[in-house]
Amino acid sequence: MTTALHEALTPADVAAANALTRRWLASRDEIPAAASGLGIWPLLAMLANGATGKTHRELLAALGLDATRAAALPRRLLDGARAADGLNLALGVWAGPEVVLDPDWTAELPVEAIGSLTGDAAADKAALDAWAAANTDGLIETMPVDLDADDPIELLLASALLVRTEWAVEFEETSHAPFATGPWSVLERPRILRATYGEDVLRVAEDATVLTVRGDGDIDVLLGLGRDDLAPHEVMSALLDAADPSWGRSATSLAVGEQAIGVRVSEYMAASPQTGPEIGATAVAFDVTADLDLTGDAEALGLTLAADRERARFERLAARRLFVSQARQSCTARFGPTGFEAAAVTVTAMAGYGFAPVFEHRRVRADVVFDRPFAYMAVHRPTGLVLVAGWVAEPALA
Repeated sequence: MTTALHEALTPADVAAANALTRRWLASRDEIPAAASGLGIWPLLAMLANGATGKTHRELLAALGLDATRAAALPRRLLDGARAADGLNLALGVWAGPEVVLDPDWTAELPVEAIGSLTGDAAADKAALDAWAAANTDGLIETMPVDLDADDPIELLLASALLVRTEWAVEFEETSHAPFATGPWSVLERPRILRATYGEDVLRVAEDATVLTVRGDGDIDVLLGLGRDDLAPHEVMSALLDAADPSWGRSATSLAVGEQAIGVRVSEYMAASPQTGPEIGATAVAFDVTADLDLTGDAEALGLTLAADRERARFERLAARRLFVSQARQSCTARFGPTGFEAAAVTVTAMAGYGFAPVFEHRRVRADVVFDRPFAYMAVHRPTGLVLVAGWVAEPALA
């Protein structure tokens, strides 16, 4: 199925965006509870389009794009995301009174994306917070930027990403039957979710098991459970690999009595014959938020030179000397019985400087249980573009 994002992004573009997400998450000491490499990607393109020399080359390398593709990316991604089912993206640029933006640079952005900073911190904060809230449907109410920093902000670039889908098959929720074993067995009233699927949504490999929870639009959420001895980074790496539908093998290939990570295959007698896969899933609701300072991720994101006040070069953005003084992201994700929603606001700030049945049919069922910390990611199903990812350390409680 061809979608607006297919037309906006080539397979190479999607691979580049996913590679940025992988490299960024791998570079951090801990996997965040919620993070969006896609929220960062267009901002890096906007910076690259205004950069020169080594700063330009470093940003292009991080993007995984050539200069021509980078120049067109913000508008293409914006148009494609806005037309996608369950996905929305907004971009914003606010310039202070001392900054005159290069007209060639602004020509690549929609007119409505360009705004102004007044220098009145209270007024600017109110306007920026309102923009963040409006473009995330209230999931994120505050722009993650410090307007009172030592280096006064003269230019602000921001993206707002909103992902929302309802499950094709809803979960049944309970908090009265806690896990019998595992680290979450000691929790009081975890929000446990259970569903049964009649399609092949469970894949297994040596190191991980991945359940695909299908949304009713173009968004899927993948849950990845790793071996007990794997670090979160290794589980996340396996989950990112699983964005490729060819990863692993179907759990339906497991024999009765065979086990995989978190999976048990059994048989039972039923009143009707089996006509397709039967997958049982026990997961948990989660509601997670992360506020991330991206300045420590400069190498992974291609911001080493861009954040250096002496070496940064952005002559194609504005005549005034600028460098990236702040880079932050606020991200939230909610997984519940009826659906999933996530939002990310990312900022780079620049400073100057019936009857009784007869049970006669044998049926086979694979059950997976997420009863310990796991990784998740939301994916645009038609393209494989990773939208949001994170690590669930604890479930939501009733």
